[in-house]
Amino acid sequence: MSTSTMTKYMIINADDFGYCPKRDKAIVELFQQKSISSTSLLVNGDNAYQACLYAKQYDIPMGIHLNLTEGRPVTNDLIEIKSLVNFNGMMHGKLGIRYELDKGSIQQEHVEYEIINQFNRYKELTNGQLPKHIDGHQHIHVHPMIVESVARLAKQFGINYIRVPYDQMVITWNTNNLFHNEIVNQTKEAMKIFNKYALLYCDYFFGMTTMGKEFTLNNIEKCLKILENESKKNLLIELMCHPGYPSDPLVGGCGIGQPDAFSQSIERQHEFDILSS
Repeated sequence: MSTSTMTKYMIINADDFGYCPKRDKAIVELFQQKSISSTSLLVNGDNAYQACLYAKQYDIPMGIHLNLTEGRPVTNDLIEIKSLVNFNGMMHGKLGIRYELDKGSIQQEHVEYEIINQFNRYKELTNGQLPKHIDGHQHIHVHPMIVESVARLAKQFGINYIRVPYDQMVITWNTNNLFHNEIVNQTKEAMKIFNKYALLYCDYFFGMTTMGKEFTLNNIEKCLKILENESKKNLLIELMCHPGYPSDPLVGGCGIGQPDAFSQSIERQHEFDILSS
């Protein structure tokens, strides 16, 4: 079927809402411009409270950006989640958590305790609302040691929509990015779990190969070109993005008062500029 006879609905979701004031300011501006559709909240982000006020003020559809990798956990009593944190009380990091999971050092009850507390923190910050959707910071929600807990607890809380980062561009371009390949492979298996719990997700997801300087109109058009041979009449597509004004070095983060290099990068501004154009 030609894409000209196909109805395509694209959700443009900005990740990391609540991370810092500058990132949040950019996300709000993009929503006001109708350049993004929704955002995902880091409930342990330094600016999460203010971000939720913005979401309420401007009626921004908001999900939860489940974070089991960066900064301080939401759980106050670290004994309850001791395998999820290091000796400084910080989570293990993007690659560190995966290493600990793969060697069997993370206890499942600790994972679930923190997930429940993040869901509850979202409700506290939004006066009892549920997240519109779930996605994972650094895609941790599709890890095989995490996914079942995420899916079951999502269903238990009544959250029905979840991100499936099965990025066709990673497959089509045969990228050598080992992390992206790992996420795509894990997502393929995670979809079986999401189906088991009747969670809903988009038909297509793009965003891993279009981050930062790769976030160009040309690359986005390449993503959409994949849909040309799609036979399904109506398609729901998610485009993940990470726009923002580059963070101040000492303002923001996830409970440590220091945003990472990713958030301070001029590439956040680049994504903002493309979306604004």
